[in-house]
Amino acid sequence: MRHSFLSVAAAALVAAPLLVASPAPAHAAELDWQPCPDDAALDCATLAVPLSWAEPDGERIELSLVRREGTAKAGDGLGTLVYGPGGPGGSGVTDLKYDPIFQKPVYQHYDVVSYDSRGIGESSPIRCETDNFVRDWPTTREEFRTQLRNNRAYMADCRERTGPVYDHVDTRSDVRDLDAIRAALGEDKLNYYGVSYGTLRGQQYAEMFPERVGKLILDSTMDHSIDNTWDFMRTETGLREEMFGLFLEWCAEQEECALHGRDVEALTDRLYERAAEGELTDPNEPGSKLDEIGLALSMENLVLGRQWPKLADHLVALEQQADPRMRAAGIQQVGNEPSKPIWCNDWNYRVNTFAEADRLADRLAEAAPNVRFSSYDYWAVACLGWPRKPVNQPHELELSEQVPPILIANARFDPATVYPWAQAVAEQSGMPLLTYDGGGHGMYFVDSCSREYMHDYLLTGKTPPDGTHCPTQDGPAARSAEPALPMPPSLTTGFA
Repeated sequence: MRHSFLSVAAAALVAAPLLVASPAPAHAAELDWQPCPDDAALDCATLAVPLSWAEPDGERIELSLVRREGTAKAGDGLGTLVYGPGGPGGSGVTDLKYDPIFQKPVYQHYDVVSYDSRGIGESSPIRCETDNFVRDWPTTREEFRTQLRNNRAYMADCRERTGPVYDHVDTRSDVRDLDAIRAALGEDKLNYYGVSYGTLRGQQYAEMFPERVGKLILDSTMDHSIDNTWDFMRTETGLREEMFGLFLEWCAEQEECALHGRDVEALTDRLYERAAEGELTDPNEPGSKLDEIGLALSMENLVLGRQWPKLADHLVALEQQADPRMRAAGIQQVGNEPSKPIWCNDWNYRVNTFAEADRLADRLAEAAPNVRFSSYDYWAVACLGWPRKPVNQPHELELSEQVPPILIANARFDPATVYPWAQAVAEQSGMPLLTYDGGGHGMYFVDSCSREYMHDYLLTGKTPPDGTHCPTQDGPAARSAEPALPMPPSLTTGFA
């Protein structure tokens, strides 16, 4: 059975110095805002930036920008807030056109601008018309060789169809583009809200341009200090194992659990053994064998969604080989997208041999015996065949004293940017961490309490005390009873 990415993510490294960039050009380009052809309520513009920031006077590419003007009266405005979407590969233009993104407290004081980063959407897009990139975890040497060969062919095809921008889509280059946008907007300081992969852009902007940081929110944050494949896979899968532990507690206490009174961990062990022997059938594809990774992914959405009764029924149905009528974790084939070159330029996750891949899978099974694999673990083999080290070397976040307070927010049970990443970024930066005690991804859209703290910060610049928690249910400690907001498209596809 083949497994695809879930919609919803080693060479020796050198020490990374503090990334302080050179000043912006004295005469910044101006933006010619015009009504967007497909939505006259929004303004659109383009901005030319260097293809390679190492050659600022060389070939140029164009970035596509969109603006939703606020309602501030004269003297009440706080300038522009730039929205950074998820990804890798999320379109800021699509997100801002899809929904206003923010609520009234933001638009009463800010204009909101977003853009498609280089290689994405309408900004010199990467084109990959041949989707022969195998998205799978290789379980045999032959599968590894086939995936490596197909991956190289896919990358060569994308590079040929796209041109030189294909090799210049790392986040450090994106950050320099972002500062050019700030200058073109006429803003002395950058006010920025980044969600999911967009938080990496925000972190690195604060490193490279500390004196230009205004208000900066990192919502559901990446941790660029993870410089090896194992720690990435361990932290992603560890969250699922922790949540499976909550299921075990529930099942032991609740008689409604179909496995109440049974040794559930022993049952999952037997199911994995049967999957390894080819004795399980995929509930979604009758007659198709369900291997160990397929078994793990068939449980993932139920675990992450805390759907404990359905998870118990699913395990019983697998044991009995009945069809539980549950779908395995999101199967989606996506072509024509820029996520792989961005990922391979930003991260050092390299699996060089089948033996290494096999060892990683065995270590995961030992560290997380009930869940054993995460759909995001596929990102560990996304760069098979990538010919270079990441140009944006992973490193601990290092901020100068010039950086004002920034706000970091994360859910305790975030399925994508897991909580230990946010803890690490908060420790590295010395900035406060706001925790939502539930699950979900993108706290501005998920949790009304977190959203109000973000509004307060954007309007006053004051962060909540470090260690502040938002409860999972409304009560005396909750600050609001507003419902969740629509999720932007960039948070429902790609890595995060």
